[in-house]
Amino acid sequence: MVKLDEFDRKIINALQTNGRLSNIDVAQRVSLSHSSCSRRIARLERDGVITGYRALTDRQKLGLSVRALCGILRDSNVGWEELADNLAKIEGVVSVFAVSGDVDLMLEIVAMDMEHYSQVVMHDVFNTKGVNATRSSFVLAEVKSIY
Repeated sequence: MVKLDEFDRKIINALQTNGRLSNIDVAQRVSLSHSSCSRRIARLERDGVITGYRALTDRQKLGLSVRALCGILRDSNVGWEELADNLAKIEGVVSVFAVSGDVDLMLEIVAMDMEHYSQVVMHDVFNTKGVNATRSSFVLAEVKSIY
């Protein structure tokens, strides 16, 4: 684990809020000099704390109105790593997690509508070697998402 101080945490927070801030803007927001802030950002990137920058999108405007968490029960003859890798290749699967509890893997899936979601699960997910069953939960509202 990387040791972070209050300024590092403020820098991370500022960049999570707006990853397009210039180093000067970040420095002003966290009350540091530009050079000190730039060095800290470079260190956070080098140490792997900041792993990249990306554009967050409005799924509705992209035509993806359905978002679901799909739990996967796997066949014990197929390793979870192999199954996870194969499921990650499916279009619409945006996250794959190995989890504890009632299921072995959890997928986050986005789809245009329920018909599209059903096709992804019934044709792509179920046809993946090692999938025994699924458990779907649909996202009704996103309250907070920063990672």
